[in-house]
Amino acid sequence: MKKIILFIVVLLTFQLHAVSEAGIHHYVKSYMAKKMNSPVTKIETISSYPIKNTHGWEVYFLSLDVNIKLENKTRKRRVNQVVFTKGNKIAFSLKDKSNKDYKNILKPKVPLEAYDDAHLLLGNKDAKHKLLVLSDPFCPYCQEIVPKLIDDVKAHPKLFALYYYHLPLLRIHPASDTATRAMLIFQKRGELEHLKSMYHLLVSPREINADVILKAIKDKTGVTIKRVDIYSDEINHALKVDKTLKKRLMITGTPTIFIDGLWDPTRKKYKSYFKK
Repeated sequence: MKKIILFIVVLLTFQLHAVSEAGIHHYVKSYMAKKMNSPVTKIETISSYPIKNTHGWEVYFLSLDVNIKLENKTRKRRVNQVVFTKGNKIAFSLKDKSNKDYKNILKPKVPLEAYDDAHLLLGNKDAKHKLLVLSDPFCPYCQEIVPKLIDDVKAHPKLFALYYYHLPLLRIHPASDTATRAMLIFQKRGELEHLKSMYHLLVSPREINADVILKAIKDKTGVTIKRVDIYSDEINHALKVDKTLKKRLMITGTPTIFIDGLWDPTRKKYKSYFKK
């Protein structure tokens, strides 16, 4: 009986001294103002969850609206900040046993609203596992991984639901702008094979002439897509939605794959479910 009472007391003490979400926000705002000379005008938690095998540490992904002073001018910026907490401790860095910082190996959880019908590419939305991918058709790693991922989900439609988001890396692949817009049209039409074929267009990733890229798309798929179609308000809005999720999930590269809401840096964890 004494052991049980002791456990409860310890638990309550820990809870009373744990830092609340409001406390985390206050600490970060104070730190940014005092240490970085950058006042925070708004702060919100994007995502938070316990980190496995860390004996109670949690990660918080925060979005900050900050006034940054640059060359005697104040500029408004929206920045992301990762914070770790345990009890009454707050840290901006937390390393695992191999000395890797968790801020570099964790991502926010996928928000439930990201799993919508507009982005469901393949599989059953009520499937046991949800996959979400952000991809660029000219990314070499995407070309290797994503078409195979699509085929695997197609072969296991009851096991997976695949949600597809576009992340054109325009600085290194300018041609991705036109190609991605065409992919959105194929996605809307449910023309999966045409969408997949966009990963193997015979055109330079540096091409900026939309007409050249649209011709390559016709040569590859047999489908004629007009410039007026790819620059429609509907396509512009769809790209904006995908870009918003990219920022929320703190994504910088492709392909990025999430399974059941969590980032999979190996990009192949989903295969472990084939045998189950």
